[in-house]
Amino acid sequence: MKTVLAALNAKYTHTSLALRYLAAASRGFDVEVVEYNINQDLAQIAADISERQPRILGLSCYIWNITQVLQIVSDLRLVHPGLVVVLGGPEVSFDVEYWLREHQEVDFIVAGEGEEAWPAFLGLWEQTGGQPALQQLQAIPGLAFRWEGVVHQNPTKHVDLEKVPAAYSDVDGLESRIVYYETTRGCPFRCAYCLSSVMGPVRRFPLDRCKAELKRLAEADCEQVRFVDRTFNFDPDRAYELIQYMLELETRTRFQLEISGDILTPRLLELLRQAPEGRLQFEIGVQSTNPATLDAVRRRQDLGELARKVAFLVNETKVHVLLDLIAGLPEEGFARFGESFDFVYRLQPHRIHLGFLKLLRGSRLRAEAERFGCIYSQRAPYEVLQTKSITYGQLAHLHVVEDLVERYYNSHRFQRSLDYLTAQFPSPFSFFDDFALRWKGRGYHWVSHSLHGLYQALAEFYGPQYPLLMEYLRWDFRMWEARRSTPGWLGGRPDRSRENELIRAGRAAELVPELEGCLPREMSRRIFVEEFDFGRGKESWLFYFAPGAACARPVLIS
Repeated sequence: MKTVLAALNAKYTHTSLALRYLAAASRGFDVEVVEYNINQDLAQIAADISERQPRILGLSCYIWNITQVLQIVSDLRLVHPGLVVVLGGPEVSFDVEYWLREHQEVDFIVAGEGEEAWPAFLGLWEQTGGQPALQQLQAIPGLAFRWEGVVHQNPTKHVDLEKVPAAYSDVDGLESRIVYYETTRGCPFRCAYCLSSVMGPVRRFPLDRCKAELKRLAEADCEQVRFVDRTFNFDPDRAYELIQYMLELETRTRFQLEISGDILTPRLLELLRQAPEGRLQFEIGVQSTNPATLDAVRRRQDLGELARKVAFLVNETKVHVLLDLIAGLPEEGFARFGESFDFVYRLQPHRIHLGFLKLLRGSRLRAEAERFGCIYSQRAPYEVLQTKSITYGQLAHLHVVEDLVERYYNSHRFQRSLDYLTAQFPSPFSFFDDFALRWKGRGYHWVSHSLHGLYQALAEFYGPQYPLLMEYLRWDFRMWEARRSTPGWLGGRPDRSRENELIRAGRAAELVPELEGCLPREMSRRIFVEEFDFGRGKESWLFYFAPGAACARPVLIS
């Protein structure tokens, strides 16, 4: 009996961990596994599934693909009325009565972990020729279905992680892809907005198995292994052993871990001094610094410890640090969110992720939405639109702030310009708030912008008021633009006389020893000379671009 097991990933480069578990668990059945992504044409995806002629179709569902999944399923059932549709995944594991009542094209839902339920379902369907009895269906953990017009939902069951087949015994085709992986399930914390808080205590996969799979993924040359463990360092000794193992691997693969910053141990921090560039990325959830908010969502963290340890990671290691904030949390108004933003910004992480609260099905906070005046979209991803503490308009404004943080701060191309500008305002947030107001005032949030246009926007908005900004903008431009001359509006020179003078005098190779032996033409392609006045007198700098380097190395000439 032919089965197609499919997923719609967020991007082409992403892969589905759930599909790999389920495919491994259903070996011995006629199961074909196929991955698509939500950016592909849905009609073509449906046609491709149809061509495979499945009798059973299983689809993995999340907040970011549920709309597309339901459209595909609806179309397929019209042309294949006998198709058996089974949905699974976190988006449909809660409110199963709603899904089965409102979407008659869905036949079954596997709620919760599916490594035992999925092969049991396939075996039952094969054994009974697609005519199972009620009692047989009720024996499959987590299965939800309609029977004589009544929705039945079986109790979910935690699987034995030692018996779950390895997801990555086959790593073909994973080179340069983003791979999801886990060493544990569950979370020791109980944050009210997160589904992990209702999924029970932490359970561990065998450590030796984790190491073997990580080695296999590293040797497959994946671009990134993104751990879905909710708190990777909840067990400090286990975290130390696994991270030490990742650091010892000979690989270009980056490992991204969700870390609780305040509980990082001194022993682990010392180990992280050894991390090579590009090996580790830590995603650390700050979310809010407001005590009333943290209490409302049942989140506990020591902000002082978190700040000290993030500062250590940023300044003493080569770990790439991403800090998370969530706008729209209970009890946090616009101004108080600004204080949380300032806390995170001043830690100067490599990236700031400004997210917006989603009231996920099954989360405690969704059940308490009325208490906090949370109004949220009824469509996935169920984003909060306003609360009693923050208005719809203020959250919409923060979306513009988010866009500017992504373009200007997270790109790293405007570092000195932002350092200068934020120092002219009472706080970093007050600058981004002002920037967003000006950005919207010119209608810039409606149109796309070139990189060149981003430099011009800063100059347009703040250059007249803060003349030194043009010096910092020119510095940032020269740090990143290896192939473009500085434009005239930014103070660029019309010729290459300064560069040629340094090359003829032999000074270019003196200042940058890597240029020794290069032909003058090659030298000229790799250097730019600029003169700056930052208020302490004029300075001349040479910017050298090494082959393959993303940014320049500045060298003071005089």
